[in-house]
Amino acid sequence: MNIPRKFKAKAWANQKGGVGKSILSYNDAFFLAESGKRTLYIDGDEQGNGSKRLVEYAVSDLVTSDLFKASSLSPIIPIDGQNLYVVMADDALIKAERTDMDDGEMVELLKMNLATVAQHFDYVVIDTAGSNSRIANSFLVASDFVAIPFRVDPFSIDVAKKVLTRVAFVQQKWNPGLVNLGIVPNEFDSGQPAQVDWLKQLVSAYRPFLTAGLVNKSVSYKEAALEGVPVWRLRGGDGESNAPVKTAARNAGKEVKAVFQIMLDRMEKANG
Repeated sequence: MNIPRKFKAKAWANQKGGVGKSILSYNDAFFLAESGKRTLYIDGDEQGNGSKRLVEYAVSDLVTSDLFKASSLSPIIPIDGQNLYVVMADDALIKAERTDMDDGEMVELLKMNLATVAQHFDYVVIDTAGSNSRIANSFLVASDFVAIPFRVDPFSIDVAKKVLTRVAFVQQKWNPGLVNLGIVPNEFDSGQPAQVDWLKQLVSAYRPFLTAGLVNKSVSYKEAALEGVPVWRLRGGDGESNAPVKTAARNAGKEVKAVFQIMLDRMEKANG
């Protein structure tokens, strides 16, 4: 069944682990939801770092590996007053990675299932595994946009070349409509001269592929992740609802929201 696709899918991808895909992707999902967009967050990393604290938003009777099965799935029906829904990662993703299906079949099955379950949403945000895997690449092929987070370190330039080459291959061979939203420098510490120098090298080498913002290092991101909230909603007082938002978290939230807004503006303008 050919289901008209109204949503836009955005994957966060990098084959290097520990670059901030999970933290940035789930904060991005919260940002879109709070911007009034019906948002489905899919955790495509079997480790489940992006979704493990978001159980309260979990879609019942659906996990990410189900998207790679030839079974009948039903549309997720959003309810009034709730814009964020989460498809939780599961261990069966490892089995899906090793399926006997060829790559083309896997991609078409994912596209069909995604079109079914997400047909009532505006955006789908996908956290992919930190590897150049079949599952991760299938999500790239099924997406409209890709964002590439990077920790600012000595390996950034080498990894950037590999990831950009991978994205270009997907664009040329599988998904010519995939829009690269660019590299997002992450966990940047301006107080470290070495990091300042590494960032300069990254900008010099890949300026056309950089977004217009970066994400500075802040412990607030990890603290918020433990609470299952976006960084801009991290409160003091052990997370009590009447406690004020932490100053560091508020500053981090303002900064990262600016990056997300740049991407949202581009996505809203693309293809109408």
